[in-house]
Amino acid sequence: MKYLADTHMHSIYSYDGQMCLTDMIMKGESLGLKYMAFTEHLEFGQITLKQFLNRYQVYSDEVNRLQEKYPNITLIKGVEFSNPEKYPHELEEINKLDLDYIIGSNHESPKDNSMYEILNYYKSILEIVRQGGIDSLGHLDYLRRKYDDSFSNNEELKKIRDDIIKEIYSYMLINDIALEINSSAVRRSNLDSFPSNEKIQIYRELGGKKVTIGSDAHRLNEIYDAIPQIDESYDFNKGIYLKRQFISLSNKK
Repeated sequence: MKYLADTHMHSIYSYDGQMCLTDMIMKGESLGLKYMAFTEHLEFGQITLKQFLNRYQVYSDEVNRLQEKYPNITLIKGVEFSNPEKYPHELEEINKLDLDYIIGSNHESPKDNSMYEILNYYKSILEIVRQGGIDSLGHLDYLRRKYDDSFSNNEELKKIRDDIIKEIYSYMLINDIALEINSSAVRRSNLDSFPSNEKIQIYRELGGKKVTIGSDAHRLNEIYDAIPQIDESYDFNKGIYLKRQFISLSNKK
C-alpha cells in the first residue's frame, strides 16, 4: 500500500516554518495525501513552556477548524520536542495535551567531528529514548548534515558507535517508540535518509518494525519530498499516529 502521508512538517507555528496551514493542506491535496502531521517545534531557548502552551491552543483550534473544512485529509496535531531528556517536567506537561503525535529529537549538533562529540551526540539520543514519553525518534543521525560519523578507518570506534545505536533501538522497542525515516537528508545533504540505510538495517536486525516517514518540510515544495522513494525502499510496518496510537498504513504488524 502506498504511503500517502507526511509525518514531519513545520508551519508558521514553528519559529523557522515558512507555511500557513491552509497552504500546506492544499499542497497535500494536490499530492494526493491522506494524512498530514504538523509537528511544530518545541525548543526551550526559543520559547518558554507558558508561551508554547498559549501558542498550542491557537494552533490546535486552527487545526480543528481546518479538519472540518478539509475532511479528505486527516490532520495530525504534533510536536517535535527538542532534547526532551533535559526537560522531564515539561515533557510530562506536554503529554497532557490533546496531541496526536510527539517526535523526540536531538538538535544539539556536535561542535566538531571528533570521536568524543559524535559519541556524545548519540548518548544524548539514548537518554531521550530511555526516558520515553515520545512516539517516534526523529532523524537519528541528523549530525550527518555536517559531520561524517562513519569511523570508516577505525573499526573499534565504529563498533562503539554501533553499540550505542543498538542500545538506542533496544530502548525504543522497550518503550514502544517508532523509528522516523526522515527524507530531508536527500534534499539537504544528498544523502540516503536520516538515519542512513546502514543504521536502518541495524534496526531491522534487532527486531524493529514500526516506522514513520516524514519530509521535515519547512516550505511548500518540500512537502512529501523523497517520501515515495523511501516508501519503495523499505518493507517495514509504516504508519502514522492518531491520539498517540500507531495506525498502520501497510497492513503489517
